[in-house]
Amino acid sequence: MMLLHRPKRGVRAVRRPAGLWLPLAWLLLAAAVPLAARAAPGSAIAWPVILFPDKHLSPYWVAELIVQNKIPMQIQAFDIDGDTRQARRFYQEWLGGKSDFSETTLEGIPILGARDGHFRITVEFRPLPSGKQQVRISSAWLHGAVPQLVSEQLQRRSYLAVPMGTDEFSDTFSFDADRVNRTTVWGNTLSVEANELYIREQALVAGWTVLSRKTIQGGTRAQVVLRRGGQEAVIALAHNGVGCSIVISNTLPQA
Repeated sequence: MMLLHRPKRGVRAVRRPAGLWLPLAWLLLAAAVPLAARAAPGSAIAWPVILFPDKHLSPYWVAELIVQNKIPMQIQAFDIDGDTRQARRFYQEWLGGKSDFSETTLEGIPILGARDGHFRITVEFRPLPSGKQQVRISSAWLHGAVPQLVSEQLQRRSYLAVPMGTDEFSDTFSFDADRVNRTTVWGNTLSVEANELYIREQALVAGWTVLSRKTIQGGTRAQVVLRRGGQEAVIALAHNGVGCSIVISNTLPQA
């Protein structure tokens, strides 16, 4: 066994809006890169120690800190060649000794989970396009009083208005050295055009500047890029025949 060695830092994670009704947290985590040096708000949390089955592995951060729908999370991973039987046996034994152990398969992906103090540790075995297997380990705070890592001021600064009657599906904060990204996923039954007009006009009233606007595929998709001071927001809208999805990715200074 070995403990996780913190990877070298420096590259900022790529964040991109995609999908119609999917929670965006997992889309944000598609590019697994280390976060940069300044301590994130969750650095005071006593995160669980994650064990790995082989000292020769090269673990990396998928996300050193995200706050998904107010829940703090860390996600780490490593890639292996061949099958995952040895790694699965390792995590079955390790997590099997903890409380609330479970093992299941979701859409062909084996998933193991157990409780460790305030946290739920989950291990997923995901095939990669390269032919390798990614073993992804997440620690999510799911038990007890949740630490408040996102201030009311940050909530206000990162908010963009959407039409009344719009449902929120996901709200994700991720932290970098001197930046924070908030990505929200919304849905309603209005047209792409109506949503784009409302969000853009409300943004202009709030002091934003429109950097670009683009509508494609006969008005069923649109993108707006806004800037206000040190903030930049990308709004992606898409209609799927039933309703309209709205993905807002807003990047701003932490301070």
